[in-house]
Amino acid sequence: MERDLEAYASREIMKLYAKHRLVATNETLPGRIKIDFHLKDTDDADVFVEISNQRIERSMLSKILNLYSSISNIEPSLKKFELVIIGREVASSVKRELESLPIRFLTFEELGITKTKLLEIEEERRQFRIRKLSPEEASLVARWETEKKTMIRSADVQEILQCTLDHAYFLLHNLERKKWLERINTGIYQFVPAAYGYPEKIPPANAFVVGAAFVEPYYFSYYTANSHYGFTTQMPFTLFIATPKKKPSVEWQSVTFKFVTLSKGKFFGFRLEAAFGVEVCMAEPEKSLVDSFDKPHYAGGVEQLARIIWRGLARTDQRKLVDYAVRMKSRALVQRLGFILDFLSKEGLTTPLSSDLRNVLLNNVGKTPIYLDRKKAKSGSYVREWKVVNNLSREQLLSEIEVR
Repeated sequence: MERDLEAYASREIMKLYAKHRLVATNETLPGRIKIDFHLKDTDDADVFVEISNQRIERSMLSKILNLYSSISNIEPSLKKFELVIIGREVASSVKRELESLPIRFLTFEELGITKTKLLEIEEERRQFRIRKLSPEEASLVARWETEKKTMIRSADVQEILQCTLDHAYFLLHNLERKKWLERINTGIYQFVPAAYGYPEKIPPANAFVVGAAFVEPYYFSYYTANSHYGFTTQMPFTLFIATPKKKPSVEWQSVTFKFVTLSKGKFFGFRLEAAFGVEVCMAEPEKSLVDSFDKPHYAGGVEQLARIIWRGLARTDQRKLVDYAVRMKSRALVQRLGFILDFLSKEGLTTPLSSDLRNVLLNNVGKTPIYLDRKKAKSGSYVREWKVVNNLSREQLLSEIEVR
């Protein structure tokens, strides 16, 4: 369509970069990643432009970094380049996260594309796409748009149309072919509303919605919850999901979903939290910390444990933290937690636990000594009170902490 958003934005981009030379459109970069525009400025420096018909959120960081990495791997290496990301709006947190890289962000408004113009383009596109649907398909799309659905299963089709399972699969296949659905996994689809227009770019559903669709019951924890609560500023491309079920890891676009199987006794301490505009099950702040001390390798290692408890202790209910730690029935967890809390307190970085809470932890220390980091050298100083062999140096324990 002549007035599709990308076609319209393309004309505005060429006005913005009037002095640049167009090298290619829809160019394939290393790793089979496509970029909308490749231009060169008057100094022969390369400029790459990618358009998204969405607000640029933190959930898109991995996608943006993949684009940047792909451009960096072009052979022969580019002497100088800039990546420009264009969207409806840009979250300030994304700009902060990537400010050290040659990545620039522009909004449609800065391109001169007003909200009124966007609505016109979207409505025209919607009417064009609706005309291609059968009556049954149109009724499904209208219902899902009204309900703001993101994840679709065959049961959703059967519930609306009261049809057989085979017919539901037939309609799902047709809607996927017509770009109204994107297949996430067996029997699970992402609904692509007309307003998004370009499912082959960055899909409208964020990774948290997709992860939540894979397993039930579940909650996000470890590195993912720590990042959500600001206990760590790092945001890995793997989302960690706790569940009592066994499920292999799943990759979707540039995100890996790691499912951590917990016993029923450890599956507690979560609540609904808003993550990038949708509500998902997330570990409570205290449980996020406790889970991390239980399985440090899913939280970035022991050095990260010192960081997250340093950042998180003052923002959590310390009695609940201790209660949850004991409830996990892991002596090693308690020993690790108690030792690091004492270490940070002695360094003057956190307030000491009250004597009664500290005694609760001490009463649940195991009889068997543990290495603080079982992946490091089997030597170090022994702390009898917590029965911990500290095989990390002070510098290592403080390496992830911004001491000012």
